[in-house]
Amino acid sequence: MKQSCAIDSDGCCSITAVFVKGGVAKLGSEAPDESPVSTVSIGSFWLGEYTVTNEQFSEFIKAGGYRAPELWSDEGNRFVVENKIEEPAFYRDERFNGPDQPATGVSYFEAEAFAHFVGGRLPTEAEWEFAGRGEDGLIYPWGATEPTSRLANYAPDFVPARRAPSPVNRFAKNRSPFGCMQMSGNVFEWCSDYYHFDTPGRRSGANFVEDRPSDRRVLKGGAWTTDADRIRLAARWSYTPDLRDNILGFRVAFGANHFEAPLESAPRNGVKAV
Repeated sequence: MKQSCAIDSDGCCSITAVFVKGGVAKLGSEAPDESPVSTVSIGSFWLGEYTVTNEQFSEFIKAGGYRAPELWSDEGNRFVVENKIEEPAFYRDERFNGPDQPATGVSYFEAEAFAHFVGGRLPTEAEWEFAGRGEDGLIYPWGATEPTSRLANYAPDFVPARRAPSPVNRFAKNRSPFGCMQMSGNVFEWCSDYYHFDTPGRRSGANFVEDRPSDRRVLKGGAWTTDADRIRLAARWSYTPDLRDNILGFRVAFGANHFEAPLESAPRNGVKAV
């Protein structure tokens, strides 16, 4: 089930989201900062089929998003104003600025502001992991098979295969049970949770969110620079919200009632509206 929302004035540029039906999520693994394995209830929501692209992010820039404080947290607005930030860090770098490549070099603050711009938010870590693993708790979107260069953009033995993020619509088998693409590899994705090492042991109940403040935010999914272990869906990474590296991206989440009805067919690349 898919829907899309226009993000420009003439409706030519859009974001496609897939419906993630709520259920019981198996989260974590036996790895140190991923254990213990836990189960929590996740409510239904929508999540971007793809990570946000440079083409999509350019609409935020053109619309004056960097100069619209209502889209930003107080901390985020201070960050971009004090540092005179007007675009992603690699926006003019030909290695990273292809229209269908993920928007990268974006801080947590920029990702959050873009999500607000399109009427959404960043996913929680639990939502993100559930959207990638489904109720069966898959290791990778395609199952338990070890990744290869045909399944994901990653770095076997930390040697990058492509040395840049791939277009978001590559790797057809890198598709989660709900239809989200490339949740393993390519770029790490910002989640809304604060990072704490002991979070997995505190997960319980429904729609768990780690809201204890810290100086780091959760990142999920691994990147074109990381090995097979880091692109497991349970794997956790984190950084301070001001990081603007070329291994970072994000996708947008929407509440369950954000869209009135599913589309009969949606654009394959999530960029051009039909």
